[in-house]
Amino acid sequence: MTESADSTQDHSISLLLVEEDDLSAKRLFEVLSRPEGTRFSITRVTDVEEALGKLQHESYDVLLLDLSIDEAGGLGSLMRARVAARHIPIVVLTYERDEAVALKAARAGAQDYLTKGEVTPALISRTLLHAVERHRMLRDLTEAQQRQHFLATHDSLTELPNRYSFLAQLGTAIADAKRNGSQLAVLFFDLDGFKAVNDNLGHPVGDELLVDVARRLRKMIRKSDMVARIGGDEFLAAIRNVPNVKAAERVANHIREQIEKPYHLAGAECWVSASVGIAMFPENGADVDEVIRHADTALYHAKESGKNRVSVFSHEMNEAATERFELVNGLREAIHGGQLLLMFQPQVNVVTEEIIGVETLVRWKHPTRGIVSPAEFIGVAEEAGMMVPLGEWVLRTACIAAASWERIPDARVAVNISGRQLDHEEFPNRVRAILEETGLEPHRLELELTESLAASDSALQGLQRLREMGIRTAIDDFGTGYSSLTLLKRLPVDTLKIDQSFVRGAAVTDPDAVILEAIIRIAHGLGLEVLAEGVETIEEMDSLHQRGCAMMQGYLFSKPIPRGELEDTVAGTEAAWRLPIERPETWSPPDAMPPPSSPPAASPDSASAEATEDDEDDA
Repeated sequence: MTESADSTQDHSISLLLVEEDDLSAKRLFEVLSRPEGTRFSITRVTDVEEALGKLQHESYDVLLLDLSIDEAGGLGSLMRARVAARHIPIVVLTYERDEAVALKAARAGAQDYLTKGEVTPALISRTLLHAVERHRMLRDLTEAQQRQHFLATHDSLTELPNRYSFLAQLGTAIADAKRNGSQLAVLFFDLDGFKAVNDNLGHPVGDELLVDVARRLRKMIRKSDMVARIGGDEFLAAIRNVPNVKAAERVANHIREQIEKPYHLAGAECWVSASVGIAMFPENGADVDEVIRHADTALYHAKESGKNRVSVFSHEMNEAATERFELVNGLREAIHGGQLLLMFQPQVNVVTEEIIGVETLVRWKHPTRGIVSPAEFIGVAEEAGMMVPLGEWVLRTACIAAASWERIPDARVAVNISGRQLDHEEFPNRVRAILEETGLEPHRLELELTESLAASDSALQGLQRLREMGIRTAIDDFGTGYSSLTLLKRLPVDTLKIDQSFVRGAAVTDPDAVILEAIIRIAHGLGLEVLAEGVETIEEMDSLHQRGCAMMQGYLFSKPIPRGELEDTVAGTEAAWRLPIERPETWSPPDAMPPPSSPPAASPDSASAEATEDDEDDA
């Protein structure tokens, strides 16, 4: 039997009443239908089975249950109702007040209880409302706890498990693999090109890209496998029951191919690829930490090998990783322990025979390995997040040296900067502070960066701030990066440094000579200075001079030298590079260049290999 009474006006509490006795039901209807106070929308049923059916198909705010309908004291009915009505509170009715019954009812799931003899409109209304409110508070608290647990174990952006959760799951998976005698593969992913998306399209688009990558990863692994975002653009996956390493490579390559498909974000189409490192359990590690560490080592090898590829861990990689680890630790000590030194290579004007600038080149005096070139440690510093302190040391040391020059007091000092430095919003302020600290005039500092680095929006903003401070800026190795004329027009720079690859062929091959002359003309047309790097021969110097480039640096004038030798041996009036240069008997003017098959011999004092290292691996 079902009865309904609705005393609702604007809002009411939906009540499911389980009452077998008609007189009791009528009394409750009368009490709950009073015009004053809360309005109740009442649905009455006569037994628990009928109530259970209602609860399956309809929604209620509260359930009022008469315990006397069950011969066993009603608690059995209450427990069945609790199972079906976990989402709503239950208030019970009894004939007499009995604390023992009340306690049992609470343990069985009741929010509160009333005795029929005490029921008044105010009491029952208040009891039901309090039950609803307490239940809502408990529900909200439970949801908050569940949300808190989710946030503690999942990445808030992609909603993939985080590192903490992944490590716990991987520990369980490895324990299962040990019992079953099966293999497990850990895949370490890193996105190639993600920084460019952030720089050019903005961080919101980058976040959207990460969400899309996470969505693809979920689709590409089985439910029994695991995937997590562990930070930035790095992801981990664990593949259970892998028959062999080849199968793991197939899975990794399939995922890599899916990741590199185009993304349509914010009205733009963009691409990223993925480098993947694989480590197998138990072959490549006996526990969670070792397997992940070896997968990370394999990932590093994949990125070093050209990116967008899959690499499987080997013990040879581990030896290289150990050496890299020692290099990273040693470099941290070198930055703060006086093991770094700066070398200086003059930049000259061959027409006025003046030193117009000096480029700084960092070296590492390793306590056991001797002099370590930048080629061996600059990349490590970038990856280990040490370029900011390293770059700041170079900048401060260079400014201190330049401020002390007496024979070349107007010469500028050129310092290479990295992307990590320029990306740091406080970089311009740090440069200003170093200039004030060392007393060097801003116009005597020239900061060099590559074309690819200068192409980002954040770099353009940073360069503009530096220019407003009076600091000079230069594009290094021009002609080897984007070489975009539109970019060149937008860049707030003072100098183009022509890459030595064009200088090297300028005196012998028509294509290089034509490109070189075009670069010089464009730069001068835009009001920029041009400086040629890596000049080693008289022929190269004459070819550059004839085409309008008077500023040069290279081994023809001086190799990189310590600070103490700069003014004494290079800047003096009797410096060897200022003396008339005897041309070889076979020399011919630049307009009668020998054919490409007859390149000029390098001058006896040149050291091409070392010059290349110095020019390409600056810091």
